[in-house]
Order: sequence, then structure tokens, then C-alpha cells
Amino acid sequence: MELNFWHEKWDKNEIGFHLDGPHPWFVRAVKDLNITVGQTVFVPLCGKTHDIDFLLRQGCQVVANELSELAVKALFERLELIPNVSNGLEGLIYQTPSLTVFVGDFFKLTSDELSSVYKTPVQWIYDRAALVALPTGMRKQYAASLTQLCPQAKQVLMTLDYDQNLMSGPPFSVDQEEVQQHYAAAYGVKVMHQQDIIEKEPRFKQRGLSAFNQRLYCLTPQAI
Repeated sequence: MELNFWHEKWDKNEIGFHLDGPHPWFVRAVKDLNITVGQTVFVPLCGKTHDIDFLLRQGCQVVANELSELAVKALFERLELIPNVSNGLEGLIYQTPSLTVFVGDFFKLTSDELSSVYKTPVQWIYDRAALVALPTGMRKQYAASLTQLCPQAKQVLMTLDYDQNLMSGPPFSVDQEEVQQHYAAAYGVKVMHQQDIIEKEPRFKQRGLSAFNQRLYCLTPQAI
């Protein structure tokens, strides 16, 4: 999958993955997960997600990454934040005291860049639509890179699981077995919630799907 694919999606406003508010599963899970004031949360491939607004309201510091500068500008405009824009190692950095977004290729981020933002290691990773946005060949690389970037961080991961023969992604289907393949060596993997949401997703039902299973995982590093 070329980077231009996602640039074109944003240029054409073809962003069906974007929600008009924070994901309700995440909102309900935050208390049980014990994501607290002052903690640093990394949001990879963030788009202009409202989940960032929610995290900021919880008193978290957010560091994120997004390929499209259009999405990043829209995010800060919605939040009514005026960022300082500077040059990073591989792209621009949009920064305010509580929100920093690295604009560019996720695979070029470094752990030093992330940890230097708030002078503290990332404590949580929130992945609602990053892993499922990537094709098979890139998901293994993505999971390994994420583990290397934030080795001590717990992860909140959301996936979709459906018959890939009936519909091509993105979003791509990632079943429980694949999650185990990517993460079980380094994390304890726990399913916190799962549901077939096909009746809530008519556009996918129209494409021939009879089931569209969503899962919310908590991944805890084995060393913790």
C-alpha cells in the first residue's frame, strides 16, 4: 500500500473510518483500564479522531502520528488549538503543551522522538484504526515497530474481523489468531469486549457481509 493511497483518501474526503465522536467502547473502558491524569498516550495513524479530544479531557498528554497534514490541521482547528509547527527528523511536528502530532510516515518515527516530547516514556498506546488500516504484509512490521517504539506501554487495540473474501479492505480483517501472532510474544492479550456490529454498519452489509465482528483488546507488556 503506497502512502499516496491515504493522501488521496484525505484529499477526496473519503474518510468513512472517521467517527463524529470518541468511540463509545473506549469511553466506557477508560475507567477499567485506569488511564489517568498526567499519563502519556500515543495514538498512531490518528487521523483527526475525536478520541484525542476525549483523552485531553481526561487530563492525558497525547503524542500522535498521522501521514496527512490535512487531517492534522483539521484536528487542531476543531480543538481550537494553535500549535507551534517545527521541522522534525522526517517531517513536521505540530505541538501544544498537551498535544503533539508527528506528521509523516509512522515507520520513520523513533523511540527517542516519542520519549523526548514530554520527557517521560509513553504509558499507553491507543490503536482504534491503525492495525486494521494496513494490508497483511505491513501489519507484522507495524506491530513490531510499535513494540520497539514503546516497549513498556500498555495497548488498547480495536480490530475488525470479517470474511475478507467478501470484501477487500481497508479496513482489513484481523482475527484473534493474528492478534496473538503479532503480540503474544511480548504482551498478555485480553479481549475486553466483542460484538457483531453488522446491523450498525449498513454500508458493509450492502457489500455482502453477514457478520462484522469488532473486538477491544488490552495488551499488557510481559515485563509488567
